[in-house]
Amino acid sequence: MNTFFRLTALAGLLALAGQSFAVEDITRADQIPVLKEETQHATVSERVTSRFTRSHYRQFDLDEAFSAKIFDRYLNLLDYSHNVLLASDVEQFAKKKTVLGDELRTGKLDVFYDLYNLAQKRRFERYQYALKVLERPMDFTGNDTFNLDRSKAPWPKDEAELNALWDGKVKFDELSLKLTGKSDKEIRETLTRRYKFAIRRLAQTNSEDVFSLAMTAFAREIDPHTNYLSPRNTEQFNTEMSLSLEGIGAVLQMDDDYTVINSLVAGGPAAKSKSISVGDRIVGVGQGGNPLGAGGGGGGG
Repeated sequence: MNTFFRLTALAGLLALAGQSFAVEDITRADQIPVLKEETQHATVSERVTSRFTRSHYRQFDLDEAFSAKIFDRYLNLLDYSHNVLLASDVEQFAKKKTVLGDELRTGKLDVFYDLYNLAQKRRFERYQYALKVLERPMDFTGNDTFNLDRSKAPWPKDEAELNALWDGKVKFDELSLKLTGKSDKEIRETLTRRYKFAIRRLAQTNSEDVFSLAMTAFAREIDPHTNYLSPRNTEQFNTEMSLSLEGIGAVLQMDDDYTVINSLVAGGPAAKSKSISVGDRIVGVGQGGNPLGAGGGGGGG
């Protein structure tokens, strides 16, 4: 179910995100930054690992088996829908999955950063391909199917299989907009904006984003309710608490160019409404009047 949220605070965040449209289009892979670990991350990794292994209420051994679980969780945080990385990419890094515990202890997070950079490159390639698919005539006469939840599906074995997945994704996006009454021209314009926005977002990532994702994978593997807050997220959290902002009781996650409901807080407004479910995509937010598009294109997605 696609749900419109009437949430002023979230609308404000989307407005801020829209400022990135001022950035010029990214047309080459070398415009996506290759991210490297920063000096302070080694120290933080050592301290976080020490604190978790000594003080977390859930006792665990940071051995090879646990390292492999961290790898799997990190991989799925990077490519939740299994439609960006190839099976060969996963196999290449799977050989190193048992060393993640050592990397966390020493603060030398090479595997985490290398895998993130590869995912960035692959994601850029996918959206470039999607833009080319948009140039084809739209055809909804076939009996096609599209799997909305590929989180348990195997990674594509080759580029041809990956392309087929994205052919389906683009057609699904086109059809979703067609059902809202948009013309073919409006659909292409909306999806072009959406996909280009997703590409621009790749160029805006930084080293802290990689480190936060690595720490989050580690923390959540210990316990799903344990999380790592980066300095930026900590500041945002403290601001929200000090302002007593009332949230909707939902954890949001980016999945490609959509914002998705990842989980609901029991007893929160979202759960009580019974109109919002885990996996729902946020397609618009607003307070009265017409909702603001929340798809990556910022325009009626």
